[in-house]
Amino acid sequence: MKLLSAPSGHEPYGSNDTRASFWIGFVVLTMISVGTGAMLAAHLVDFTRTSVQRDFLNLEDDATGVPLQVQNARLRSLNPLVTNLAAPRDAWIRVQASVVLSEQPVDDIGILTGHIEEDILAYLRTLTISHIEGAVGLQHLREDLNERAVARSKGAVREIILESLVIQ
Repeated sequence: MKLLSAPSGHEPYGSNDTRASFWIGFVVLTMISVGTGAMLAAHLVDFTRTSVQRDFLNLEDDATGVPLQVQNARLRSLNPLVTNLAAPRDAWIRVQASVVLSEQPVDDIGILTGHIEEDILAYLRTLTISHIEGAVGLQHLREDLNERAVARSKGAVREIILESLVIQ
């Protein structure tokens, strides 16, 4: 391979000195980048560690024996409901849901949720897979369950929230 001739007083492109200076510069910049990244990572780890320790100590100081998460009195989880569908007979459905109670006073929430669970199970047994298919089917299911829960509770339930729906 023949190199192009350089103007007078300059070495041709691709000479050993030019290559050596390129690789030296490349290695120096790479080492600077690696060192900067390592120092930044060490700083972030130290900052995060001290922040977590400070937050943990603040939590211990503020602990009053009250649980951190208090369940909302107006939201009640239902037991998981599992039943077979009307068609096909070998298809099973599992629904996990919660009910949002209205401001009306309820005599016994356990009995009310039991009646709602029974009503949902009876309704699910009448469904086919085509009724639940797609977003529209899921929306219709949600609306039907809400109507049934409100009617069954005489207005004590405001809404049913579907947490999960699995068909197998």
